[in-house]
Amino acid sequence: MLSRRFASSTRGFATKVTAKEFSGKVSTLTVKVNAGSSVASKDGLAHLLSRFNFHNTTPRSALRLTRESELLGGQFESKVDRESITLSAKFLAESLPYYVNALGDVLKSTSFRPHELPESVLPAAKVDAASANACPVFKADELLHALTFRSGLGAPLYYDGVQKISLEDIKEYAAKVYTQSNIEIIATGVNQADLTKFISDSVFAQLPAGESLAAKAAPKTFEGAETRFRSAGQSVAGVAVPVKAADYATYQVLTSYLNSALSTLNVEAKFSQYSQVGLFTIIAKSSDATAVAADIKAAVAQLKAGLDLSAAKALAATELALAEETTGVKAVDVAAVKDFKLGKFNYVAVGDVNNLPFADEL
Repeated sequence: MLSRRFASSTRGFATKVTAKEFSGKVSTLTVKVNAGSSVASKDGLAHLLSRFNFHNTTPRSALRLTRESELLGGQFESKVDRESITLSAKFLAESLPYYVNALGDVLKSTSFRPHELPESVLPAAKVDAASANACPVFKADELLHALTFRSGLGAPLYYDGVQKISLEDIKEYAAKVYTQSNIEIIATGVNQADLTKFISDSVFAQLPAGESLAAKAAPKTFEGAETRFRSAGQSVAGVAVPVKAADYATYQVLTSYLNSALSTLNVEAKFSQYSQVGLFTIIAKSSDATAVAADIKAAVAQLKAGLDLSAAKALAATELALAEETTGVKAVDVAAVKDFKLGKFNYVAVGDVNNLPFADEL
């Protein structure tokens, strides 16, 4: 049972440390770094750095780290998104000191050995990219981000080889982003006092102070753009709208409405909430491009006509409350939301584009 949530910073330590305590034997430790694809100076740089995590460090080899973690019953993960690189571990609660030191060593002491880039990091990154881009929904999402933001949040999520990235580029980026002011440490199933002590005594406290690279202002956004990507397989049509922070509540309710039984539309809605801006998307997909065309036309027509969202507010409030417990991100208040009407949007067609509509046909 969840008992409490609290945050603190150790004296002289710039990193925000947050913990949730609850009964249970399994704990998690997460290091969130403001270093995602929108921050990197080269496309794919954040992805390659994330793939270097949990390789050899000065205190221990990758093999030793894996073997020790297996003996302790723990698991490691490193992943990248548009704003962050996230390192995480899941383990039995009594192993907290080991995992604090292990994750700290990754940030402070990764060896970046020259052979690791061509032999393990690049092959793994290429598999990530190929697997993701084989999905037309992912491809549509990437294109919608590119249309809406162009640079920054519109940069490719994964390394594609277009821009050449050297080992020195990766090492310099790591030195820039792995700093006390640019990370946040989040734990669950952990005692706050213990976590604070272990972190203050670990290599986390030896990281340079640095500065936060988190976005401080909303990026410039664009609407009314369109692109088409011809490919075999499933067809996808997608619409995206950039969302200001003041409108988050409306789009949260709209997303809940479209993904519930309250809606008769055959589309999937997603609201991606970044630090200074959001992106709302709806996707229609099918192996039959004519069905996709009909579904996206119906969705846009209904959204342009306007929707009464009052029936979905309770559902949205419940979903947001559950998400807050999981992520710690404070839920927006949806009580004042009333209705929605679609204005300008960006549009992509992926797949059998001969049978998918153009934006001016929606």
